[in-house]
Amino acid sequence: MRLLDTKLYRLVESNDVPSPFPPYAILSHTWISPKDEITYQDFKQRKSDIENDIFKQKGWAKLRKYCDRAARDGWDWAWMDTCCIDKTNPADTQEAINAMFRWYQNASICYAYLEDVDANEVSNGSDPNAGGVPVDQDLDDASNKNNVANPDSDLRQALKKFLINAKWFTRGWTLQELLAPPYLVFVDCAWRRMGTRESWAAEIEKASNIDAKHLTSLDPGDFMSCSIAMRLSWASGRETTVEEDETYSLLGLFGISLPLIYGEGRLRAFNRLQRELITVYNDDSIFAWKAVNDRSESSGVLNRGRHSAGRGILAPSIREFWDSSQIECFGLYGNSFTMTNRGLELQAKRWMNKIDPVKCVVCLNCGNTEEDLHIGIPLSRNNDSYERIQVDELCNVKSLNSREWQLESGNQSTFIRAGGNTNYRIPSSLFTLEIPESITIGEKYYVNYADSMFRLSSLARFNNDSSALDLRSSEFFVKPDQIVFVNISLSTGESRSELDIVMNVSKNGFPSAGIIPRGTGIWKRPGDPLEGSLRKYDSLAVYLHEKLPPVYPNIACIEDKAIVISICLLPRPPLKRTSVPPVEEEKSIVLREYTLKVTISRDSNNDDGNARILDDSRKRKHDERG
Repeated sequence: MRLLDTKLYRLVESNDVPSPFPPYAILSHTWISPKDEITYQDFKQRKSDIENDIFKQKGWAKLRKYCDRAARDGWDWAWMDTCCIDKTNPADTQEAINAMFRWYQNASICYAYLEDVDANEVSNGSDPNAGGVPVDQDLDDASNKNNVANPDSDLRQALKKFLINAKWFTRGWTLQELLAPPYLVFVDCAWRRMGTRESWAAEIEKASNIDAKHLTSLDPGDFMSCSIAMRLSWASGRETTVEEDETYSLLGLFGISLPLIYGEGRLRAFNRLQRELITVYNDDSIFAWKAVNDRSESSGVLNRGRHSAGRGILAPSIREFWDSSQIECFGLYGNSFTMTNRGLELQAKRWMNKIDPVKCVVCLNCGNTEEDLHIGIPLSRNNDSYERIQVDELCNVKSLNSREWQLESGNQSTFIRAGGNTNYRIPSSLFTLEIPESITIGEKYYVNYADSMFRLSSLARFNNDSSALDLRSSEFFVKPDQIVFVNISLSTGESRSELDIVMNVSKNGFPSAGIIPRGTGIWKRPGDPLEGSLRKYDSLAVYLHEKLPPVYPNIACIEDKAIVISICLLPRPPLKRTSVPPVEEEKSIVLREYTLKVTISRDSNNDDGNARILDDSRKRKHDERG
């Protein structure tokens, strides 16, 4: 462990640190930017440029002020992650991340630097005789009533909102840095002390959703007082610059180590963390997650008419623990579980559905005593194992209706598909229709197979309400595992021809499109499919969506008019938009955009038909201009 000499601003290698290891201060902060912070390599290669203030002035100023702050409080040694870790050395990085929690635990004092909180601005440099705080004085050292330790002081009341909204509470690494140190003090952008972690406990709870009792009592191996689900909920809304650090920053909270594999992605890294926790500990609250897609409150009673796609027992993302901050572990000996090559084998109480035997609910050994909640997970049998359904909710086993659910005797062995091991979150797609003026867009319908346990679902009228994007009528937001029908009509003089454009996105995100004329035989779909032709549309949707490979007709012939309508599907670079993408889309996912171009041609032997189409297009342009 390297240290900084606070008086000389000198980086000291671990072999040169005095023995016995000296007491040291440690810094918790958010980086200015990677290009501005002083790194280990900078100290080794450009120390003279740094000291002459011609290289990385912001980072050097920050390091010096940190050392000055520590020295002023009596500390000769300090640690700072930017320069005390050689991030170009994988072994050094691995050691530092796995030891980070312990390093913060062993520090004598931790300074939490809030660069976006300016206590000078809040206090306005008030005259100390008038009850204010001098601009050069620490806010926790004032000798008047305006000391921030006084909960009724005006200064404290003014600082509250700034501390709660500080960027420091949104970053991934600062979570363990908040909980590990025995003594943590906040400092503002001018490095003035502004109170300890304990003195701001109520504000910290608002900012981070961490109950005050856990601020000074977290034991990484004690899950009875603080469950796995609860700890993961604290991190569910935080962000890291490097996506894998979303997981690696949590290792110390659970007292475990993992090999660092940068490049594996956030999803696979989190999957490895869950599997390690399952191997080491027996807290089944790790399975008490809910999908982020639907954050509506649940009654805790299973809705028999509602399904969502089957998923494994492992959470695909740490975001799924958004609603787990109040989940308690009831004990470590009621259930047992093991990860096998068949999935998770869970020994627990199980309720079977009397109406639909493929469904069951397994009871976890966690919940919330104050809310009389005992958590169960809805499952559905798929071949020789089970998978999670209704993933946007957890049920309360105390609310299960005995007329519908039968409790089996003793603990039952249930194999549940593991899932959650993909490293790829499938993005949604945006199709833009480019059509000639003689074609009119009519009704639109879609089938969402992702909401169905089986490969059957009902047609519904399509709209773009599920997207937060500002879309035009010719744009279609299509999610994975959806198929969309767009009714179009072609005007040729006095007559009109009806066709359907099909846009399909497979569950893996592969796009395809086709065009089908309405004629006789199997393809005939008269009228509104929601009012009489639903079965034919549903059958066609299943056929087209399951077709492998999904190559559809890209040419439709209207034989009586010798007209050929063709389509061409091509990817395009995403357009810049002012509105935000849907909430379920990860920040790292780029919405895929496609252009679906529709063109009209004719049989060379039928000039009259083509003339009618051209005349109709010119007439429409003239009418629009007029």
